[in-house]
Amino acid sequence: MGGCMRFRRRVAGLSMVELMVAIAVAAILLVVAVPRFRDVMARGDVAKAMNALSADMQFARGQAAAQHRFVSICRSTDGKSCSEVTSGTFDYDAGWIVYSYDVTTSGANQVYDKTKGNMDILRSTAKITGASLRGKDGKLFTFDQTGRFVTTSGRTQLSFVACARTASADGNGGTIGTNVAGKQGSLLVLGASGSITVTPLPLTSSCFP
Repeated sequence: MGGCMRFRRRVAGLSMVELMVAIAVAAILLVVAVPRFRDVMARGDVAKAMNALSADMQFARGQAAAQHRFVSICRSTDGKSCSEVTSGTFDYDAGWIVYSYDVTTSGANQVYDKTKGNMDILRSTAKITGASLRGKDGKLFTFDQTGRFVTTSGRTQLSFVACARTASADGNGGTIGTNVAGKQGSLLVLGASGSITVTPLPLTSSCFP
C-alpha cells in the first residue's frame, strides 16, 4: 500500500506450555509454603497463650504490691468464678480470673466468692482456642502484698506448658497440644520470689508440666 509498511501485531500472552509451567511452579510453592505458614501460625498461638498468662501474672504481682492485698489467679470457665480441678490435666486454657482481697487472718489462697464484699475481680481471660495450656496443678495461686508468690509445703514454684493444639484427646474432655520441631512449645516457671521465666520447651519434653 503506497509505500506504507504493514506490521503484524503480536498478541501478548502465555502459550499452553508456559501456562502449565507456571501452574507447576505455583503448586510447588504452595506445597512448600503452606506447611511453613501453618507452623508460623502454631508458634504464634503458643506465644499468645503464654504471653496472656505471664502478662496477667505480672499484673497480679503489681496489683498485690500496689494495693497491699492478696491477688490470686484461678482457673475459670465463665470469667466469674473459680473452677479449680483436683485431677486430670489441669487445663488453664479453659480461662482464668485475677482477683484481689484483703490481707486478713483467713490468709492467702482464698477461692473467689462474689458474696464477700472485700473480693474484686481485676481481670478475666477467656478460653484459649489456639493452644493447650497446662498447669502443674489445678489450684489457684496467690501473690502477697510484696509481690511474692505465696508458697506452701511441696509447692515452692509453679510451671505451665503451652503447646500448639491438635485433635488428640487428653482424657479430660479437652485437647492437648503437640511439641515438635517447627511447632515447639513453651515453658513458664513461677518462682518463689514471684519471678517469671519463659523458655522454649525442649523437644524431648511433654506438653504436660
